[in-house]
Amino acid sequence: MTKKILLSVLALGASASAFGQAASTSEPAVKFTLDTTVATEYIFRGQQYGDLGFYPSIKAEYGNFYASAWAALVDNLTLGDFEVDYAAGYTMPLNDTFSVDVGGTYYAYTGTVGNTDTIEPYVGVKANVSGLGLSLYYFYDLQIDDSTVETKATYSVPLDAIKTSLDFSATLGFATGDLTENVIIADHYFYYGAGLSLPFKVSEIATFTAGISYTDVSEDVINDSPETVFSAGLAVRF
Repeated sequence: MTKKILLSVLALGASASAFGQAASTSEPAVKFTLDTTVATEYIFRGQQYGDLGFYPSIKAEYGNFYASAWAALVDNLTLGDFEVDYAAGYTMPLNDTFSVDVGGTYYAYTGTVGNTDTIEPYVGVKANVSGLGLSLYYFYDLQIDDSTVETKATYSVPLDAIKTSLDFSATLGFATGDLTENVIIADHYFYYGAGLSLPFKVSEIATFTAGISYTDVSEDVINDSPETVFSAGLAVRF
């Protein structure tokens, strides 16, 4: 089954590339990003869902619309054999600083007992203030009646000498509900973390990124210690 997922992602990427090249020699109407990332742990909203994993994804953008498919091929995945998330949304700019993002994600799992698939609509506000990226999102899980509020800040420092940048991020979130999709049930908890990444431009369309992140939660019953994750990925845009 894992081989089928990998072949499907590769086939989707090849089809998207052919479509993008055939559409126009200038700026394409539909933009695609194909990403392949490896990370030492699978952390979702502060909780560890698995160990070493491979995360292929593809995203398509048409104007302000976007759609994506993302897979988690992870050792010891908590929620089944593997996970595939499908998302779609629309980003509406309000002015040069603020924009509103509305969409939804369908979470699909295999190898679980019963139906654990779920749909999670979301709405968010994003801002860019003098290079500082800020966002505030609300997520609501229709299947298990969970709500999550998450805020994130990002900032990039150019490193012209080595033709890259130092990208910082910080996240703070609050999850409430029974969280019955998890092995451990926690009604309310905060999660928080910070990340650092270095993107290196391999070509005009490809970027290799190495990163490290730190996350923790307010409930020891979920994670009794902070998690440090190392990652490396290659993104191709066309």
